[in-house]
Amino acid sequence: MLICLACYGDRLATLMESATELRFYGVEQNVPVPSGTTPAPGTGVVAMIDLLAGLGIDVLICGGLSGCTLAALQQSGVPVVPWIGGTAEEVATAWAAGGAEAVNRLRLPGCALRGCGRGRAGHGHRCSPTRAALRTPMQTAKVEKSS
Repeated sequence: MLICLACYGDRLATLMESATELRFYGVEQNVPVPSGTTPAPGTGVVAMIDLLAGLGIDVLICGGLSGCTLAALQQSGVPVVPWIGGTAEEVATAWAAGGAEAVNRLRLPGCALRGCGRGRAGHGHRCSPTRAALRTPMQTAKVEKSS
């Protein structure tokens, strides 16, 4: 299994679109194994998605992302687990130990993927189209880790 983390410094980039580095990890016996890094393409998010699709990664783990970026990732076939925060080491270790379920414990705050309308005192706000798109089956990352 090859996972990719969209990073800024030693942490996941708050927004995938602002990542400066892509870090790759394999997973062997529930332990993350660094497999290399590459600078994020400086020519934009489309170039990054093309790169990821060409590498055949099993899952991209990133911070927030726009609805357009999500749609482009889905169209290119890149499985993504978004809205995750933490250091690259924390995230890779969590994925290796328990896959998407373990990484979801590092989810960034907010209503993305948690079902809008359940906020403070039932304030009942409606999801934007971007938030609604984030609840698609691809987005909930039914990707399983492999040993």
